[in-house]
Parts: sequence; structure tokens; C-alpha cells
Amino acid sequence: MKPALDQKAAKKRIRRFFDEPMAERRAVGRFIDEVSVCADIFVFGGALRDISLLGAPSFSSDVDTVVQVHDSEAFMDICGRYEAVQNKFGGHRVRFGRWNFDVWEVSRTWAFAEGVVEAHSPLSLLETTFFNWDAILYDWRSGSLHYGQNYFSDLSQKYLELVLEDNPNAFGALVRTLRTLCLSDEILTGPRLSAFVVGGLEDISNEEILSYEAKGFSRKRLSETLLSDMRARALEWDQSNAFQWVPKRQLSLFDSFAS
Repeated sequence: MKPALDQKAAKKRIRRFFDEPMAERRAVGRFIDEVSVCADIFVFGGALRDISLLGAPSFSSDVDTVVQVHDSEAFMDICGRYEAVQNKFGGHRVRFGRWNFDVWEVSRTWAFAEGVVEAHSPLSLLETTFFNWDAILYDWRSGSLHYGQNYFSDLSQKYLELVLEDNPNAFGALVRTLRTLCLSDEILTGPRLSAFVVGGLEDISNEEILSYEAKGFSRKRLSETLLSDMRARALEWDQSNAFQWVPKRQLSLFDSFAS
């Protein structure tokens, strides 16, 4: 399946994900419909990116949603009926088959709560993501899709850049970045993300990075050899607008996404 690299195709693929009559997806759609009675609800970030890239059949990640609650009592009642548990971010997590469904209120978004980004509207969420690839939001009530500047062209060109560097877990953000760079030898990082990686590799050892990955992720992507190669590449960074971290190889995960 080819990546959906324009708004129309992505919106169709996202809608199909929630509408198809599989038991898990029906349950997700039913939950969102119930919540939308007492709150404005927005699907946000990596789930939309992955559905756009991989398509519904291949998607198996968590789904992040943000809500603007109008009736707190009704919202908490729904969370109780679906046996939601509080997650580490102060939101609620509901399990639907293979998917974790995380829900948090707009005001609890870290960048808003800390005053790093001003919350003019839920669309301000697009300014709070770490990666440009995560700056995408689907308004469930209106069916509208919103995204950052050059979003689909950046995906098409595999151009990865920082949106907001301020982060409550800079170490985790570095590991996530390194794991993302392993997805394809065609990924190019922008100057701000390249500087972040260079600085992170200067401050944190391979042992610490591999230990963090082992504890935080079920699937390993990084290795001592790969990290050593990236450190060598960091010495070659020339502050260019598009920097390649992973040597060219015959096949990348992006290639398998498109097949």
C-alpha cells in the first residue's frame, strides 16, 4: 500500500480505519461517538501519521486523542464504563484489542500547562509536537483534518524536523529520534533536529541509550554498531538543511510500507 501523501487520501484512509466493521474498530468508533456527546474530541499525532503511511490493516500503534470536555460528569461516567485507567500523563487509557487508546484534556497538554505554547484553540496542538511528522489532527465532530506547514511534502520527501524541542523527557526524545532514523536510509533531518541529535550523542553514552530502549520498547532497533556509525556521522554534520544519518541499503521499512 502506498503512503497517503495528500489531505484527501489521508482523510479517506483515517475515516476508513474507524468505520470498517472489525470488532476492535467498531468499539473504538463507539467510544469516540459516546465521548463526543460531552466533549469535542480530536485524534492527534502519530496514529494519524501511521495510518496515512501504513493504512488501516497494518496499523498497530497507540491512538492519542485530546478532548475539550463540556460535561465532566458524563465524561468520567463513560471512562468508568469502559474501564479506563489513569495513564502517566494524567489522562485516561482504554484498551481495545491490540490498541491502547489514550485520552487527555487539552489543558493537560504539557506544553500548554507549562506555558511553553499558548493554547489559542485545539489547533495549537500542532505546535506542541516534537516531530513535524506528528503535527496532524483530526476533528471528529467536523470531520476536518488539520496539519502543519508542508506536512505531506515533508512525509513524501522523508524530511524529519523538530517542531518543539522543549520536552519533559529529552533523553526519551533522543532515543525515539534514533529509532525513527532507523526506519529508512532515505530519512533526512532538518538542521534543528540534526543539532539535537549531535548534542544528545555528545551527552549520552551508547550503553545508556541501549538500556533506555530495552526498558521502554518491546522491539529493539538500535545496536552498538549502529550508534557508533551515527556518532561518526555526527562528526561529519555540516549544519546542512537535510542530513542523512543511516547509510544507504537495499531495502528500508518505508519500502515495505509502500509495497
